[in-house]
Amino acid sequence: MIDEREDVTYPDGVQAKDGRIYLIYDHQRTPLGEVLMATFTEEDVRAGKPVSGRVRLRGKVERLPVP
Repeated sequence: MIDEREDVTYPDGVQAKDGRIYLIYDHQRTPLGEVLMATFTEEDVRAGKPVSGRVRLRGKVERLPVP
């Protein structure tokens, strides 16, 4: 699971030529939300756990502004 917390929304992902998957999403969109990124490989997905050494979860990209 990428992020087991509640209030995780709007995931969007791409796979790079090197096989790494980049997923961006937000957590608690309002009022204290943040945009996060996760990176992993198909190998990690198949194993159901980090095995590639290329996993990064909950990397903060930006804090959403308070309305």
